[in-house]
Amino acid sequence: MVYTPEFIADFGRTVTRARLFRYLTATHQDLELALGLYEKNVLLSQAIFGFLHGLEVAVRNSICYSLSQDLGRINWIQHNLPLPWPHPAPPRLELTLPMSEMLAEAHRKIGPNPPVGKVIAELNFGFWAALIGNRYEHIWRNSLYKAFPHAHIQRSLIHWRLESIRHLRNRIAHHEPILTSNNTVCTGRFEESRISLNALFE
Repeated sequence: MVYTPEFIADFGRTVTRARLFRYLTATHQDLELALGLYEKNVLLSQAIFGFLHGLEVAVRNSICYSLSQDLGRINWIQHNLPLPWPHPAPPRLELTLPMSEMLAEAHRKIGPNPPVGKVIAELNFGFWAALIGNRYEHIWRNSLYKAFPHAHIQRSLIHWRLESIRHLRNRIAHHEPILTSNNTVCTGRFEESRISLNALFE
């Protein structure tokens, strides 16, 4: 793209140099090249975000379907819900404090006596990723593995991928850079901030 002198002169008011810092560093302070990278980052974010939308809906619905079938009830998202599986598994669904807060916030948004589907739609991706965490290994062994019938990988790897995807989703939602200079994606996750797309979605 060719930038007009007027746009270049005015970009500090709209885009700002602070937002372009990484791009200016990568291009040795060449403003036009930096703006080009910025636009590529926007296009990449747009392309990935559409995919993430479909993935999030599929993950949450598959989890809900598996648990609803195995627990024999549609409305299973309840703290301390009794679980049917024998010991040594914990006898109840113990939501973490952040998960309980997400659930409470969903109910606040929707109002009293909401349909289960509305609650499910309001819960953010972090809730579903957390359900695949180590804390819920007993639920995974008895039910949640069915939500990923074609994965053929360990729960821990699925959880890592979902958490990395959640961080990537948040960076895109907050208009943060995800494009790196070596053609990898920056998720912003501390453990592994730069990964290839194949590592997430293969």
